This record gives sequence, C-alpha cells and structure tokens, in this order.
Amino acid sequence: MLGLLKYLGIATRTVIALIPLSGFAGASSSDLLQFRDVAALRTDVISRLKTDSRVKEAIPDPADPARLSVTSTQSSGKDQKLQVDVTNLLGRIRGLPAAEAEKEIQRFLRVVVLADTEGNDFDAAHLIANIRPREHLDAMKPEEAELGSGPAFEDLAGDVVILYQIDAADSLASVSLSDVGGRSLAQLRELALENINTLMPQVRQSEFVDGVSIFTVEDDEAVSPALLLTDKFWSLLGPQFPRGALIAIPRRDAIFVFDKRLPNASQMARTLIDKIFKEEPDLLSEYIFERRDGKLQVVAEQ
Repeated sequence: MLGLLKYLGIATRTVIALIPLSGFAGASSSDLLQFRDVAALRTDVISRLKTDSRVKEAIPDPADPARLSVTSTQSSGKDQKLQVDVTNLLGRIRGLPAAEAEKEIQRFLRVVVLADTEGNDFDAAHLIANIRPREHLDAMKPEEAELGSGPAFEDLAGDVVILYQIDAADSLASVSLSDVGGRSLAQLRELALENINTLMPQVRQSEFVDGVSIFTVEDDEAVSPALLLTDKFWSLLGPQFPRGALIAIPRRDAIFVFDKRLPNASQMARTLIDKIFKEEPDLLSEYIFERRDGKLQVVAEQ
C-alpha cells in the first residue's frame, strides 16, 4: 500500500508492482492444507478420483489449469461425463485448517463429481454468464461443436468470451448446448444476468487509494468477472468514476478498476496485468477494457 501511495504521488518509475497482490492468496500456516495454485489442487483431485472404482477417466484440461474431464459410471450402468472446475473449491479451502479443508474436498468429490445426476433437469436458477479466456474453448472437440453439444458461449472482446456456467455451491460447470432445453443464447443471457444481479449484495470493494479499487463477489470469487456484464455493476461504478474507468481482469477472481481521471491510469493497468501474468496463476485476460455504448471493449493502448 505504501508503495502504491508513493507511486501515485511521485513517480512514473514505481508502479503497480508494489501492490500487495499476495493478500489474495490467503493465509499460509503449517496447519493449513497447502496448494500452491489451482493446478496443484487439480492434481490432488485427479489423484483422489483415480482411486475410486466408479471413475473411468480423470483427465486435466491442457488449456485451463483449473479444469478436468471426468468420466464415471452411473447407477444405471451408463457413463457420465463432466467438465469439472476446481476454482471455487480453492477459494473455499484457502485459509481453512487442514481438517476442515479436507472435509470440503471430500464433499466436493462426493456432491459435485461423483453424484449420480442422471435425469437431472437444467438448473436455470444457478445459471450465470461468466467471463473466461477464449482458450477455455480449445478443449472442445470439433465433433461436439458440429453436433451442437459443445459449451454454450458468446464472443465478448479481446481474448475473452462469455461462457455460460452453472454456479453450484462447490464448483462452476460449463453448460452444454445440448442441455439447455432448446433455449437460445439470448434467453440464456437473460436468465444468467438475472442470477448475477442477485449477487450484488455480496460485492465487496477494496480501495488502495482514490481511483484504484478491486471488486470481488464475497464467498464466490470465481464469479467476480461476470459483474462486468450487468448494468447494476456499472451503475455502482458510475458515481465513483464519473469520467469513466479502465478495467483490468488479469485474474479470474477479481475486477481491477482504475479511474480515468488518473493521468497514468492506462500505464498502471498495463503494469499490473504484466506483473500478474508473469507471477500469478489462474489467468484471465491480458487486455485493458472499458465500457462504450453499453458494451465491454478493448482499450487501444498508446
């Protein structure tokens, strides 16, 4: 914090590199169940799944360190194939004592991954439209796209897409086009944004100094970027940033907002993004964004 204050008051040399981003990583202690990043947690989850006789395959997604594909046998004898995301699980266990974290992991495996879900209906009440890297889609098999059974998504801007997901208590699961009951993308968007709007009471703002803030959804951090898709979030920003704001989403668990009245706002955002992409896991976007004509758009940097 002191470094950022000095930067804003004095320099062009010392920039966002001094922001204590490590604060997002959670407490570190010998009595905690330690995972260096989301990829390490995924490795642990895969290892556990492979010991269960119901699991046929547990394969890491090469394009996303948080995701894995799981094929398990249902009670009917049929196979169930799931795309599993452990981002939310990591958020839930950060800072917990080892025993409690272990319980959460076991619950995640039991309720989310290994539950017999055959015959379940589309969960419209927990549908969200999240922002995810375009490369998130790379794992989709071409034949799935041709058959209309790939993930439901829309293009957004730069290197990110709008990915429709089910925001369950323990995980985020991509929605397949074959499972939406014939709904159009416009109908999915309407449902999803209504659900995101209900999260507004959970939005938390951390302000380093005037004009530099971080926004997260408390207890559901992996959904935080989705706030950028809602008018309610921009209405929240309006009074604080009357001349507009620059947006950085280099991580999947937070939105960084820079007041455009700051003479070096773009430089600060660029330095923050570069630092996170060099040092942090769970990456999202390398671009700087702003909202123009009601849409999130990439900022043309000088």
